[in-house]
Amino acid sequence: MRDGLPLPGSTPEMVMSRLTHLVFGPLHLDRVHTVLDYHGLVGHPAEQLAVLAARHKVSSRTVSARVRHVRAAAAGHPVDPRVTTTAARESTPADDHLGRVRIATTLHLPLPPPAAGASIAIPPSDLRAGHTGIRLLATVGPLDLGTLCTAVGRSRRFRIRDPLSPMQLAAALGALGATRDYDGRWQSPAGVVVPTRYRSILDAAAGTTDAEITRRQMIGLLTVAGYSRNSAVGRMSSSHPLFVRTGPNRYRIVGSNQRDHVPAGTV
Repeated sequence: MRDGLPLPGSTPEMVMSRLTHLVFGPLHLDRVHTVLDYHGLVGHPAEQLAVLAARHKVSSRTVSARVRHVRAAAAGHPVDPRVTTTAARESTPADDHLGRVRIATTLHLPLPPPAAGASIAIPPSDLRAGHTGIRLLATVGPLDLGTLCTAVGRSRRFRIRDPLSPMQLAAALGALGATRDYDGRWQSPAGVVVPTRYRSILDAAAGTTDAEITRRQMIGLLTVAGYSRNSAVGRMSSSHPLFVRTGPNRYRIVGSNQRDHVPAGTV
């Protein structure tokens, strides 16, 4: 959009506002207002996606799509160093922390930590994502946050959900008892039972967990694990958190390319 030029503005809020206006232009001020409202920049704190969508009389999916559009436009563009410093500072009790996190996420800036001692309520949708992450960790072993967030996000792609940031997932994992090992990778709480279908997939894929497989082979693994043929061929083949796409018609078990891979079931 700007051919690598820096994004204008000396604060995260200013950059967010100007970028959104640049992306949608003066003919789509309704889209501008929706995105700024999502980031808490129209006079009140940021709110949950469903509340925001109802206020603007659009679907949650539409709001998410507009936010993703602006986030894609921000990728690869530098900002004033003051913006990065301001975005990364710890929130205070008076700050709209959710709004600050959303702005930093959209602009690809460091996420601000919450106010010291603040008690953060974890939204139910984030906790559901955290449970998905813990089931995955119990199955394949410790994973770094980036890999885990991508896998969990893939499992949510066909649902109407607020885009999940790494910080949101980390908060949910911590609230559910997950911890990090010495390498900074997340690991599931002790005693978590590996889901039967997850176990079946790894059992069926024995000997191939470190190698790439084709989509046809992946569909076969899903079917053997108990998923219906229609589900395996349809959404499940592109949204199951155990699989990651590595190229055209190429997939592998998530985490299988990480050094010191932990066997399934290790917690």
